[in-house]
Amino acid sequence: MTLYRQLIVIIIALFSACFLVSVTISTVNLRSFLEEQFQTHAQDTATSLGLSLSPYMHSHDMAVMNSMVDAIFDRGYYKTISVITVNGEPLIERSNPVTISSVPSWFVDHIDLRLTAAEAMVMSGWKQAATVTVVSHPGHAYQELWKNCLDTFLLFSLTAVTAILLGILAVYLLLKPLTRVEEQAEAICQKTFKIQDKLPRTRELRRVVEAMNRLAGKVNEIFTDQALLTERLREQAYKDPVTGLGNRRYFDLQLQSCLESREESLGGTVLLVELSHLKQINTTSGYQTGDALLHRTAELVQTRLADFRTYFLSRLSGAGFGIVVEGIDSLEADALAHSLSRDLLQLNTEDLAKDGNIAHIGLTMWKSGDSKSGVLAEADNALRAAQISGDNAWHRYEPINEAPRSIPGAGQWHTYLKQAISSASAALCVQPVLEFTDVGNKLLHKEVFLRLPDENGNIMTAGIFMPVAEQSGLAADLDRLAIGKLLDYLSANPADSCRYAVNLTRSSLHDTALVEWICKKLQANKERNRRIDFEFPESGVLSDIETTRTVVNKLSALGCNCGIDHFGRGFNSFGYLRSLGVQYLKIDGGYTRNIHHESDNQFLIKALADTAHSVDIGVFAVAVESREELDAIRALNVDGVQGYLVGKPEFL
Repeated sequence: MTLYRQLIVIIIALFSACFLVSVTISTVNLRSFLEEQFQTHAQDTATSLGLSLSPYMHSHDMAVMNSMVDAIFDRGYYKTISVITVNGEPLIERSNPVTISSVPSWFVDHIDLRLTAAEAMVMSGWKQAATVTVVSHPGHAYQELWKNCLDTFLLFSLTAVTAILLGILAVYLLLKPLTRVEEQAEAICQKTFKIQDKLPRTRELRRVVEAMNRLAGKVNEIFTDQALLTERLREQAYKDPVTGLGNRRYFDLQLQSCLESREESLGGTVLLVELSHLKQINTTSGYQTGDALLHRTAELVQTRLADFRTYFLSRLSGAGFGIVVEGIDSLEADALAHSLSRDLLQLNTEDLAKDGNIAHIGLTMWKSGDSKSGVLAEADNALRAAQISGDNAWHRYEPINEAPRSIPGAGQWHTYLKQAISSASAALCVQPVLEFTDVGNKLLHKEVFLRLPDENGNIMTAGIFMPVAEQSGLAADLDRLAIGKLLDYLSANPADSCRYAVNLTRSSLHDTALVEWICKKLQANKERNRRIDFEFPESGVLSDIETTRTVVNKLSALGCNCGIDHFGRGFNSFGYLRSLGVQYLKIDGGYTRNIHHESDNQFLIKALADTAHSVDIGVFAVAVESREELDAIRALNVDGVQGYLVGKPEFL
């Protein structure tokens, strides 16, 4: 029960107790008064009647005596009047039965009036001839007592109702600041830190509000300091200070992650871009001019890459840039290199380059499982070939004595995916995510992966078809297919109490129609929703944080948890976490692979976990595939792990 209701109940209870005490005291006092009054009245009547009957008793005039008794008895104030001789013989007896129609019987039963008989002598000359006995009728006393109770109740009720209403209003006004304190505390739990500007006048409540304001400010300060520290650590380790891009370490880390990924990347291209005269510009025009050239080059390359869903760009050396684009074929890679070479000519028109020979580009194709050193060697050979070819040339590495791979074109992929979606020819695989506890590992949830059959009936992982689906605008349809199959499974297997995490692609996260479809599906069975988590890629979250916050709020209201996948891949502030409302993060696999050999990554993940925990967000490491990696991660305050070491994907 709320404090507000408790106070209201206490007020009503106090008024009820006061009413009962008041009525009891009033009734007892009035009863005593009435008993005395009725006793006096009966005695006066008996005395008067005894004196009046004495002359007629001597003459034995019974007619007059009866008339006198009847005259007094007929007034109705007496229960009995009797005249009895000294020998015990009754001469006159009158009685009035006790009937009290206007007073409830329960009241009469609980109020005991002690009305005793009053006596007086009737004389015959100088001798006592008889005794007259008078007992007052209690009905009038009960009526007076009942009327007194009713009047007291009505007056007290009117006063009590007025006082209670005023008390309720006063309690409401007094407790209103506590309601705001409750909202403020709840906001802190939701990772937002509100400050109450309006302080209550009540001193004790004002102190509570001031304390909550200090708490909110302190928690916000702690999170902000930790977030800034973590961001600085990441920037120092992986960010190029001139261009704001990732550095060589970041490039190697992400490329290694792509090559080793078993679920997310089929392949793509690596491009090495090298400016031709940066060293001369630094020498002749100064490092500021050289830095301006680098910064503008980064802008032009980022603009060209904006059309691709999955890529990363880094500055590798003084004049070199590295680009990795996932999910494109050789024709698309050639088109990208050609466009970049043309875009970089703009540096000459802006007077940032020394002459018309701006840069050279070397590229190679890669697939999952290739070695990083081999891929980079191929790209470097292609770059040297481009430099030999002439100004602003680009060249793609072609393996010697290797048959060209048959890669389906965009049109073929689009047709195939449309057919797969329409026929729902898909399967679900799940991989466990374990949570560290004091007594061992506990299953947090199973992450869901979509699988499609190829033309030969072989199962393809999402890394093969999802990049193409993103480019062709079919990712939302595939997500709808996966979510529908998961919901059907959960409905058909209510005994399965496990949680399942399903991923939304970047385009699906901001697809209003798909989000509304998901919410409509979830509303049909809210009990089932407690077994569903939704995960969003960090790139999709950062592309529109407000829309993501709306989606998280809708899904959370339906009972689902939400998390961020591939966290830490970009160089963005962590401040958005405190108001987004997600329950957990999954650190990008590039930071966790071989972490037992990477002290910087260990320090970064520890700082990231501490930052997330300060706003009650769980942190999980993915791509854990060796015992050494697992042991290193356990020591970093991470909440759990996912990877082939703890569980391989299996069909649902």
